[in-house]
Amino acid sequence: MPAPSPRAPVASGRSVFGPAALGACVVVAALTATGAVSASDYRRPGLEGQWSSRHLTAPMNSLRVIAGPGQPMLMGERYGGQVIDGGAQFVHPHEPDPTVPDENQWWFRGGVSFGLTEDWEAGALFVPLELSPKVNFSNVTAFVTRGFRLGTIDLGIRLSFQTPALKAYDLKGWSFNPGVPILYRNGAFRLDAAVLVPIATSDGAVGVNVPVRASVSITPRFFAGIESGAFDSHVGEPQNFTLPLGALAGYTELFGSKVVDFTATFGWDDFWRPSPPPGRDHVEIKDYRVGFGLVYHTLVR
Repeated sequence: MPAPSPRAPVASGRSVFGPAALGACVVVAALTATGAVSASDYRRPGLEGQWSSRHLTAPMNSLRVIAGPGQPMLMGERYGGQVIDGGAQFVHPHEPDPTVPDENQWWFRGGVSFGLTEDWEAGALFVPLELSPKVNFSNVTAFVTRGFRLGTIDLGIRLSFQTPALKAYDLKGWSFNPGVPILYRNGAFRLDAAVLVPIATSDGAVGVNVPVRASVSITPRFFAGIESGAFDSHVGEPQNFTLPLGALAGYTELFGSKVVDFTATFGWDDFWRPSPPPGRDHVEIKDYRVGFGLVYHTLVR
């Protein structure tokens, strides 16, 4: 079946170990894996079509430069109170104690991911910067996904982890986030979900995270969606159980053979607590997060 024209509209997320070394390892691994592939096997990124028709893992031999939120390989990346996503992020926390001021935070996280084969994708956010209220190099996040394509349904096995950091709140040990992502596609509709098990070696906490996102391609270029799910940072402690609520919006543009997603997100990460701790309300709207940026898709040659 002939490939679509590349001009057709498409709508297609201070460490103990040096971040540059980790990024270099990912690059070397990707180039090694793709170097032996013949030219006829290369797939131009974005040819899977609009946002709603893309698979769980990136096209083979494609590179994503991640400087924006909302991409599927980072869906459900949550370690304690931090939601990890690409691009610029503004966090407005809310403390129930009136004597403790709400201290806004600005972050930027950037990195890359590679479609190593049709079913394997790997990458890392190796530029994790806290910009405000203090400047700090945070935890590096790495991830790898093995996808299984079953028609309109994709299943996957994903392992992601964070390296320890010298100064990043309480995340001073290794943190792992293994799980099973699932994707359902039907025309303009797309449903992403996952069952993840966050594990923190610093305190031995084991949680459960079930993110869900329903999105639709409004046009071949514009897409939008809503997000929810369930999150428990420490199983056995009901006060930690929360239900998030959020939204995603994006626009895809072509620049020659390159594909760029401009995306923005908004979220209440602890929107509803069935059993809130003392001083907390069941519904929390003063604690929210805004993210924005872009993701650049190209071909590794």
